Amino acid sequence: MKTTFLKLKYFLIAGITILAFSCNPEDGSDGMDGATGIQGEQGPVGPQGQPGENGQDGTDGQDGEDGEDGEDGEDGNANVQASDWFEPTEGSYNINNPRFKSLELANGMNPNTISEGTIIVYYDNDIEVVSLPKYQLDIDGNIYKVVDAHINHASRTLYLNIERFGSDLTAREYLWDPNGPAYGKGVRFRYVLIPPSTTGKKQQPNFSKMTYEEVMDYFGLEK
Repeated sequence: MKTTFLKLKYFLIAGITILAFSCNPEDGSDGMDGATGIQGEQGPVGPQGQPGENGQDGTDGQDGEDGEDGEDGEDGNANVQASDWFEPTEGSYNINNPRFKSLELANGMNPNTISEGTIIVYYDNDIEVVSLPKYQLDIDGNIYKVVDAHINHASRTLYLNIERFGSDLTAREYLWDPNGPAYGKGVRFRYVLIPPSTTGKKQQPNFSKMTYEEVMDYFGLEK
């Protein structure tokens, strides 16, 4: 370990005594480092460099193969059966009594349609088209005529029945004359058989509460 020798010197300047120290450089240790200077201000930003050249476009990839076409879906009315208008004559009825008529409309019906589907028989009296059953009342409110449809489950046959109470049926109540007068041609009938889930929806509309025109439009059937 080196020994540091300090030499003291006195100076008298303008009446003030100044004490000075001196260190022997040969024998003493290195002096203390001076304090770090203050950092200078940051210089201005240099000019922006020139933009680089655009890279070359990549090669387009090959088109993928077309997928297979899906199967066509079934039409909404594909399984609906709608008859033409039955325009009955005297020989059309299986039972042709003066007060009771029975006409076969369809046979060999689908059991699912009978048990779970909707069966609508329409009645046209040349004035209005309504779904059966149709009841007609006298002035006292008593039923004097019934037009209704009936299914024989054993033969899966749909029948139309016309029955009058107290008097015989007139021709205009059970026959159709296409050459008859306006609003007086008689009566004719048509059926629509709607299997369950025909529309592909979870719940089908209540077709029996819809008008004839609404049902025809719903399934796109000719009126």
